[in-house]
Amino acid sequence: MSVATVRILARSKKSLTLIIDYGIDPVTKKRKTESRLLKTTDMEVAEAEKLKILASLAEKTYTPLSKLTVKEYFEKWLETPAAKKLASKTYINYKNCINLRIVPWIGHIKLCELTRSDLLTFYNKIYEVGQLERGRKTGKKVFKPVGKETVVFHHGVIRRILNDALYKDEIIQRNVAERIDLPEPERPADYDPDQDLVKVFTKEEITTLEKHAADTSYYGLIFVALRTGMRRGELLGLTWDAINYTDNTVFVKRALVHTKERGYEYKLTKNKKRRKIEVTKAVINVFRQIAKTQATHKARLGDVYAKDNLVFCREDGLPMHPDTVSSWFPDFCDDCGVTRLSFHCLRHTHASHLLAEHEDISYVSRRLGHSDISVTYKRYFHLIPLERRKSLTDLEKRFKKTR
Repeated sequence: MSVATVRILARSKKSLTLIIDYGIDPVTKKRKTESRLLKTTDMEVAEAEKLKILASLAEKTYTPLSKLTVKEYFEKWLETPAAKKLASKTYINYKNCINLRIVPWIGHIKLCELTRSDLLTFYNKIYEVGQLERGRKTGKKVFKPVGKETVVFHHGVIRRILNDALYKDEIIQRNVAERIDLPEPERPADYDPDQDLVKVFTKEEITTLEKHAADTSYYGLIFVALRTGMRRGELLGLTWDAINYTDNTVFVKRALVHTKERGYEYKLTKNKKRRKIEVTKAVINVFRQIAKTQATHKARLGDVYAKDNLVFCREDGLPMHPDTVSSWFPDFCDDCGVTRLSFHCLRHTHASHLLAEHEDISYVSRRLGHSDISVTYKRYFHLIPLERRKSLTDLEKRFKKTR
């Protein structure tokens, strides 16, 4: 093809257009052109962009703009090996982000024309629309606010996929999701910031929970959750070989997840960090009781009993559905007359009561399997007892002497 040229045209009052003319293609005998919209009317900015394109054309590093829309590329990305490597739950969350918000709201925009302004408008709309669900009884849309974590997750999905478009497929010039300040949700005048703090059970409520749980099949699960701080998936993925009866430890190395697409799967822990945690003899005794109960089920079912070797499972040895546990627990709290909290709050309760006993926060962080101690502090700082030091009183005395 002949030498490419770049022209600047003023096609509207709000923008300028660069026309890149590659000349006549010797193979197709057709003129090949490309237009690039600049959302500016500043001719100096357009000239600078023109020079950049000419330079990249001369160096043969120029990437033609893709005609793919956000919808086309993002939906296509879900079928890539990179997407398939995601953990099952993560893949489902990515897919929901793309299908429920990204595609309907910004899917029509060409990938190469997506701007930071588009993304900020999109993120603000997430706050404005709130949770995407409908009332169970009336069928009418019920507004429920979402927190910043929802916007952060959507932003992470967009940034990840745009990075592939930039570095792997090389169909965009830059990732507009990089170095962007995410908007904060608008809070009502009577907003109480303490409502976002983690919720935990009191000592009295723990006693009540365990008393009522004794008559259910979930007693052991609740007992161990309160005394180890393990996540729901880690508990349901725990196998007998991970329990050491000699040194009273539990080796936490995997978690159980379930999705409609892939069914039950075992994956690494949330932060892909395996950890060994110490437990009390009371926990070991509960494990022994569970093993004794399972032995009766195995004797009754014989070869029908599953070979998963799970500690917490159904009577036939098969995995418990994680959502079954989560949906049962809040109603169980109501029946017990304690605060209605989620099953995950048993993990928060474990951490908070350890900290209340003045346990070192770094120990609690390692025990919970947090990626960093800052995660632990941010989540539980309000539960850490105030340290009272004699030096503060001595300091006050020193200041009084100077008066």
